[in-house]
Amino acid sequence: MSTPWPLVGRRRELDRLLDSLDSGVTRCTLVTGEAGIGKSRLATEVLAEAGRRGFLALRVTATPGWQSVPFGVLAQLVAQPVGPSVVEAFRDVAARLRAIAADRPVLVVVDDVNWLDDASSALLERLVAGEGVRVLATARSEAVASPAVTALRRLGPVERVELAAMSQEETAELIQAMLGGPTDGLTLATVWQAVRGNPLFLREMLRGGRQTDALARRRGVWTWRSTPLEHPHLSDLIAETLGQLGPDEIEALQYVAHGEPAPLPVVERLVPAQVAERLEERGLIELTTGEQRGLVRVAHPLYAEAARASTGALRTRRILRELADALEDTSPAQYEDHLRVVSWRCEADLAVDDADLLAASESALLRRGARLAERLARRVASPRGARQLGRALVAQGRGEEADEHLRRAYDSLDDPRDRAETAALRAVNLFWGLRRPGAASTVLADAASALPAAVHDGLLTAVAAMAVFDGRIAEGRDAVTRLGQHPPRDPLLGMAGAPLLPYLLVFSGQPARAAAMFDGDEVTFPQAWPTMRAATQALHVQALVMSGNLTQATESAEAYYLDAVDRGSADGVALLALMVGNCRYHRGRLGDALRWLREARALVDGHTLFPIRGYVLSVSAWFAAQAGAARDVREVRDELGGSFPTHSGPADFWGLAEAWTNVAEGRLAVAAGQLTALAAQARENGVRTIAAQALHLLSRVAPSTSAASALRQVADACDSPLFGLYADLAAALAGADPDALEELAATFGQRGYTTLELEATIAAGAARRRRGDHRAANAHAARAEKLRGHCDAYWPAWCGRVESAPSPLTGREREICELAATGLDNTAIAHRLRLSVRTVENHLQRSYHKLGVRSRLELAGTFPA
Repeated sequence: MSTPWPLVGRRRELDRLLDSLDSGVTRCTLVTGEAGIGKSRLATEVLAEAGRRGFLALRVTATPGWQSVPFGVLAQLVAQPVGPSVVEAFRDVAARLRAIAADRPVLVVVDDVNWLDDASSALLERLVAGEGVRVLATARSEAVASPAVTALRRLGPVERVELAAMSQEETAELIQAMLGGPTDGLTLATVWQAVRGNPLFLREMLRGGRQTDALARRRGVWTWRSTPLEHPHLSDLIAETLGQLGPDEIEALQYVAHGEPAPLPVVERLVPAQVAERLEERGLIELTTGEQRGLVRVAHPLYAEAARASTGALRTRRILRELADALEDTSPAQYEDHLRVVSWRCEADLAVDDADLLAASESALLRRGARLAERLARRVASPRGARQLGRALVAQGRGEEADEHLRRAYDSLDDPRDRAETAALRAVNLFWGLRRPGAASTVLADAASALPAAVHDGLLTAVAAMAVFDGRIAEGRDAVTRLGQHPPRDPLLGMAGAPLLPYLLVFSGQPARAAAMFDGDEVTFPQAWPTMRAATQALHVQALVMSGNLTQATESAEAYYLDAVDRGSADGVALLALMVGNCRYHRGRLGDALRWLREARALVDGHTLFPIRGYVLSVSAWFAAQAGAARDVREVRDELGGSFPTHSGPADFWGLAEAWTNVAEGRLAVAAGQLTALAAQARENGVRTIAAQALHLLSRVAPSTSAASALRQVADACDSPLFGLYADLAAALAGADPDALEELAATFGQRGYTTLELEATIAAGAARRRRGDHRAANAHAARAEKLRGHCDAYWPAWCGRVESAPSPLTGREREICELAATGLDNTAIAHRLRLSVRTVENHLQRSYHKLGVRSRLELAGTFPA
């Protein structure tokens, strides 16, 4: 972290300051902003550029310690003592500055000008007025009325540049620049939420994260897997700001910090108006609009955290009680307010009715407040409280804790349906979260034996989930159908069931139907369980990709990724990063795809739900093998260790990855055998999408009429237009049909599947050359090279090398073609190269023949700008 910080997000302010320096219209410029916002860093940049532009650039820093020392700061401008009076000091400093400057203009940067002593302030004023010195001063926003700033204003207009916090995008750019590598989106969002664009807070947070190993590189991606820790220096910076507040201001800030976002009437009830106004003027609290009313919050989350931490236990209880009473007295009967009243009273250790606690906990759970739901449920010492606590823990991905509470609830609940659905949720948690399929099956069997048959449909979510993700497609389809007829009462179980039907459709060969369900709002994205929400979103993306709608898939994947980041679920972010990488791969952006895939891998670990971990790892290996990243494939193989059922989706993707690896390493016959077996097994199990993928790869590795026929049969049984194109490509490759291959290349290009466009173009060129049509073959070779550039040098092993054109362009022909490709006509080219127009025409005619093009438009495609 010792690397100098780059200047990010300040280009506009820097240009404004440099323009002011050049114009000389104003002699004094003031840069203001909150502590740590980057005022000094910006001044450093101006200072360096001023030196390059011929200025004598000097810098001093005023501090509280120097404020009582006359001339203490400005005397640093020269290396000798100055006279005791302003007049003598001015004479001494001016003379020495003239000697040092040697006729150069002078710029003096004064950091924290508000701490300047009176004598130095008067001296600076005289230097500006009498010697033409330029001043760039920095100060906190609340210090603009200090005597030193007032003195500068007496000299004429002072241009003020107010620095705002960096945006979230700028903060992300700075984080990755300082860490020297890619950083996962969840970490970027977490750090942003903590520092809110303050560069100084950011620096100390990154430093603290590195020192405590909370921030570490995993799979080449920087990731922060725990709650960001404060570095001691960061705590000191915050304490310095809050230490300037009076007791009434501290207490007011504590009210807002504990209640934020606090309704304005509540703040007005508890905080004197003049105190709140002072805090707002200092930039410590802010008024926003939400829920059709004013809301007050602390302006920076670190200040809020410090204010809460500084509140003693007894005062905290009093503040929460007063907040609850004030909200109840000032608010109309709104359910959200009732939830907050119950929460505050609970946290203040006040008596709250169990029914109110359970209702508030459920409300919080369904409104993305699983942690609050957990805290409230822990206050209810009953079987229903245990069940509610287990549900809140499941939604947070804390499977081990959840299992114990769900077990106790099942043993103690009276209602048979509640017991059935509790058993189902426990089984889902055991199977998905803890990867204990045997224990999950036992839970379901025991429940089926102990509970009346009338409530057995309450077990269906778990039965369906286990069948689907165990590779038992027919059984899973039957269970999902029955689940649709008998949906669970528990909303959390409903969320667990949300991705099951889309999953079956996507992998049984009906991705277009699945995509239509999403587009028709037939599928609900879970709100309370972020991981299930991300799983459902990922299936929408996969359905779009597999049905041939790559543009919509890419847009959806990127939007869903941001949604997962916002919800703070590492599992969800990993899954959606995988989907973004999937889309990038199909578009030919292999390098970018690998970056996204590595981010996905960096976010999964042994605590990740097993289907998600299995998919992230196996699909990552599949794409890594296609990109030739053998090391990534080996790492995934070592990490997987057979962690999923033999015929499950992850196992199928791993089979594809192994085949791709063998292809990349030249073992085409071995790969063909693997793919043939995988396709046969997938067809037998009804997993037509995997069969299509396996046969699609087989038909390119070892083209044959049998592979093409098998793929056609699978495609005809599916509803995917893309699988139909796969079958067309297989037939064209088997028959070496250049016309069909050229048409397919154009179709894949129109749909955005650039890697397949490249492969079809290569094959079309090879087919044309075998038929002796070298002109067309040369055109395909040029097109393939251009596409390869777009695909990050992707070149499948089975494609071989494209033969060079038999008559390469001469130097002069290439020069003329490049100019023509830019849009110049023959006359302009002739004038530029001092040739005749006829000579240019002859060169172009020969070049067209060699390249296999017929027009300037086609030529421009061969020689991109």
